[in-house]
Amino acid sequence: MPLTSKEIMLIEDNISMCENNIKYLQGCAQLAQDIQIKNLCNKLANDEKSNLQLLIKHINTAAQ
Repeated sequence: MPLTSKEIMLIEDNISMCENNIKYLQGCAQLAQDIQIKNLCNKLANDEKSNLQLLIKHINTAAQ
């Protein structure tokens, strides 16, 4: 079933939020001095990257 324009707009908004979260978490990881905090921030950034790829996949599928 094709996505509606509203659904596509919401996915695009979520893509933007994921990108911002990734940048923020990567910045936190760079600033963190505690290795556990650094690792946690990097893990969360990687999780966000996975979510971002899934959202992009949905947008690309809708465009076809």
